[in-house]
Amino acid sequence: MKRNLWPLVMGILFLVAYCLLFTGCSGEDVDFDNPNPKTFVKQIKAGTYDTKSPYGFVEVPVFAKKDIPELIKYVKDMSTIEFFPANVVSSYGPYANYRLGECIMWTIESIRVGRYASLGCKLVHKDVNEHLQYAYLSDSEIKEVADLYIKWWYKVISQPEYNLIDPFSENPLEGTNYRWN
Repeated sequence: MKRNLWPLVMGILFLVAYCLLFTGCSGEDVDFDNPNPKTFVKQIKAGTYDTKSPYGFVEVPVFAKKDIPELIKYVKDMSTIEFFPANVVSSYGPYANYRLGECIMWTIESIRVGRYASLGCKLVHKDVNEHLQYAYLSDSEIKEVADLYIKWWYKVISQPEYNLIDPFSENPLEGTNYRWN
C-alpha cells in the first residue's frame, strides 16, 4: 500500500519554518559600542545576551552617562539571573547567584568610574573576609544600596552645568559598610 507523504513533508517543513521564525531571530541585537539599555536588560533577564566585544568575549557593552536614566530603573529588581557578563577576568563561575539590580548597579558604577567597577558584580561587606559566603549582601541590603544609587543619580541630574565639582566623582557607597567585590 502506497502512502501519500505530501502532508507529512509539508507538516515537517512548516514546523522547521516556524522554529526558525520564532527562535532563530530575536530581531533585537545589542550594539556593543552603542547599546540600548532596555534591550540589554531584556536579554539579560531572558538569558539570551551574547554580544561580544571586539576582543571576542561576551562582555557588558560600552554604556555611557546617557544610559543611566534607563539603567537606574532596574536597580531594585531582585530577579535572579543565570548569567551576567562581568569583567572577563572575574573569578565568578557560571553558577554564581546574580541579582539583576545588583548587576545593573555594578554597570552604573562602571560608567561612573570609567572602567570596570570591580572584578565581580557582587556587593560585599567591607569588614568581612571576601571569600566567605556571608560577606554578600541580602536582598534588603541590596535595596538599601539601590536607594543610595538612586539618591546619587538625582543629585547628579540636579547639579547645574556650571558646578565646579563633578558629581560623578562622588561615591554612592561612601560612608557605608559596603563595597564592590
